[in-house]
Amino acid sequence: MSSSPLLKHDEPFAGASVARLHPEPIARQAARSRAELVAQAREVGEFAWSRREEGERERRLPDAVVERLRDSGLMKLCRRAKWGGAEADPMTFLDVGRELARGSGALGWIHTVLGFHEWYMAFATEQLQHDIWADEPDAMICDSYAPVGQIERVADGYVLTGQWRFCSGIEWSSWIAVGGFAVAPDGQQPEHLMFFLPRSELTIIDDWHTLGLRGTASRAVKVVRAFIPDHRVLALGRLMNATERGPVADESPIFRMPLTTMQGLAILTSSVGIAQRAVEEFHAWTKARIRPYEGNAPAREAPAPQLALAEAATQWDATWALAQKYAQEGYDRALRGDSWVLTEEERAKYFSWRGYIGRTAIELTDQVYIGSGAMALFDGHPLQQLFRDVHSTGVHIGVDRADAYTSRGRVAMGFPGHAFH
Repeated sequence: MSSSPLLKHDEPFAGASVARLHPEPIARQAARSRAELVAQAREVGEFAWSRREEGERERRLPDAVVERLRDSGLMKLCRRAKWGGAEADPMTFLDVGRELARGSGALGWIHTVLGFHEWYMAFATEQLQHDIWADEPDAMICDSYAPVGQIERVADGYVLTGQWRFCSGIEWSSWIAVGGFAVAPDGQQPEHLMFFLPRSELTIIDDWHTLGLRGTASRAVKVVRAFIPDHRVLALGRLMNATERGPVADESPIFRMPLTTMQGLAILTSSVGIAQRAVEEFHAWTKARIRPYEGNAPAREAPAPQLALAEAATQWDATWALAQKYAQEGYDRALRGDSWVLTEEERAKYFSWRGYIGRTAIELTDQVYIGSGAMALFDGHPLQQLFRDVHSTGVHIGVDRADAYTSRGRVAMGFPGHAFH
């Protein structure tokens, strides 16, 4: 189906912000403007949309889609310039990810989740960055954050054993980071660490049989007594609360962003892109549909679809505006040189925003799916896949509305917020 002109998204967000004082809309993007990057993302996304049935059938994005993404350079938006990255601002990261997810929820998810990994790699040791990118500049990195590994401290490193699930992008990644609790090489107490190892040192378990986001191929991995040298360990949690980030923070404003802002963008962006496509597909489907029980009257003339379309489009407008504000506030903070350590109140507020965005994207997609009639039940109907994919984005703890709203209320009343906010 042709896309609908109902949702306008070509103009960059122009909120009241420090960023408007800077003539460059994005930071150090190798002479490509945000508009050019978004246009390229749209092209890659439409290619993915044309191959969506293959991705559903194989439970992984087609290799041709991933190669087109890799060749576009869009995976390097948040990477350090030293390693060929664009050091793009978070609004561009959001805009590109939304456009990719509009073409394929799985593609958008892979882009933003792995793009967040590219961002936090700036704070890893220089030796680890060299290990990953010196000989393979296009190498991708996936992770599984859950601290479930069994860790044994040995001379100059660790021995790692365990099994981790939800490894989005493992099929196309050369490296993976997995979580565990241990004393860091420079630490005193156990903390949440990320351990990096080449894909060749693990076993992939094909357990990805899911409702939606099938194309992400987010399979499990198993590691048995892999040696991880000290330089391949990152204390990721420190980036949230540390008052110093070292010299990398001076390379670009993007590396002064709050960690939770970047992590949140990785999680929420796909739901916005999927919901946008759902509104567009419903618009096009309704214009072409007839109602056989009403003498084959055009569905577009009926009040119910008109109301459903207008309500969903308005909900999407609000969701997109809040997502842009989320990204912009984080970047304004970085440009001003404010602390990247958020207060409890700020963390709770932004968690509630993510909860609103994630759940509203689901609700508006539900509305247009239900309004599409019985034909949307069938495999192959675009609204059926969009319905499944957006619900799959919503199960991530980082956009759980109940936890998010409860956390904001607790903090407002003087209690600690949710652990993930």
